[in-house]
Amino acid sequence: QQLGNDHPDVATSLNNLANLYVDQGKYAAAEPLYEESLRIRKQQLGNDHPAVADSLNNLANLYKDQGKYAAAEPLYEESLRIRKQQLGNDHPDVATSLNNLANLYVDQGKYAA
Repeated sequence: QQLGNDHPDVATSLNNLANLYVDQGKYAAAEPLYEESLRIRKQQLGNDHPAVADSLNNLANLYKDQGKYAAAEPLYEESLRIRKQQLGNDHPDVATSLNNLANLYVDQGKYAA
């Protein structure tokens, strides 16, 4: 109430609650929270902010965990693009994005991707 519904800190709280739900296996409860967190971050911080990349990555992880590979892949790719652009190719978050995308390909048997 003090910060307003679209404050970036609200997005962080939504993201953290979604993480908790994922840890509990409550994927259906987590998804709308990740989506709302992503919406707020894009609106308040801009499409290319590193926090947006974090939200994209978390939503992609959720989809991957559910076997929704086609939904996860473009989110991982967009997260990677943002992180490279904003943080540089040698940043640890870029390595995380590359690793997540590689794991997605492995899960699908796409070893030559």
